Amino acid sequence: MDCLFDYPLSLKNNKKQIWVLPCPFEGSVSYGTGTQFGPKAIFEASKQIETFDPELNIALEDYLDFPILNAPPRNINSILDYLTTIERILTNYSPQQDFFLTLGGEHSITLPLIKFYHKAYKDLVVLQIDAHADLRESYEGSNFSHACVMARCLELNVTLIQIGIRSVCKEEWQTIKNNKNIHSFFSWQLKSAHETALECRKIIQNRPLYFTFDADGLDPSIMPGVGTPEPQGISFEWFKNFIFYLKPINLIGMDFCELAPMPHSVLSQSIAAKCIFKTFTTYVYYNFNLLPNKN
Repeated sequence: MDCLFDYPLSLKNNKKQIWVLPCPFEGSVSYGTGTQFGPKAIFEASKQIETFDPELNIALEDYLDFPILNAPPRNINSILDYLTTIERILTNYSPQQDFFLTLGGEHSITLPLIKFYHKAYKDLVVLQIDAHADLRESYEGSNFSHACVMARCLELNVTLIQIGIRSVCKEEWQTIKNNKNIHSFFSWQLKSAHETALECRKIIQNRPLYFTFDADGLDPSIMPGVGTPEPQGISFEWFKNFIFYLKPINLIGMDFCELAPMPHSVLSQSIAAKCIFKTFTTYVYYNFNLLPNKN
């Protein structure tokens, strides 16, 4: 049976449930394949990670449970059918109360999650770590391709913050320049994690935040298992400091997408699991009113 991190569910009233929705969907990948194996690889790698964070003095199992939901069926006719299936699953939950960690699969699966939370939070901010802008109007004949997912999200009038972008087409470049709801921090312009987090906090303010993490936002030296790797990505050290200094944020949901595990290597899924782990220990640190122990 799949589980996230190596501790049993307790479902105690004082622990917050993080619903884990695996979405092993690979319907519009355009180069390297294997994202359908991403969720299972993350589950397996997470079991090898210690659930105690010594930097923050937090044992994850003391605060959070991660019940695993059944994955949507993959025997469908189109990307849109799959996204509609996710939307149907989400109708059983409340965007005000339920935190989803969705594991892709390709990045197109982010859209129904954004729509789910946007129903309750019209001022939603989306934080995207990614190598690619994903702002194409259409790609390879589909408006719902992984290359178009942020364009579809922007149609909901969300605010979009992009971190680590370093591959865009001319159309996307013009969209970024002309759309006031897009705030892009290109990899070649990135300041320190602390400075970047401060700039993002000014944009987010107290608004609810959804976090979408494309694995290729990380540098391929530590995340080689992706379909479209790009050099000049962010490091793990930069990421964990950025997410820490983003304090305090009203994080309501997140996904991790586009992991394509490589044969004979566990590096990529291990880094993915560690990024998810640090996101949630930081979430606990700020949301459970723990005393600070880091400057």
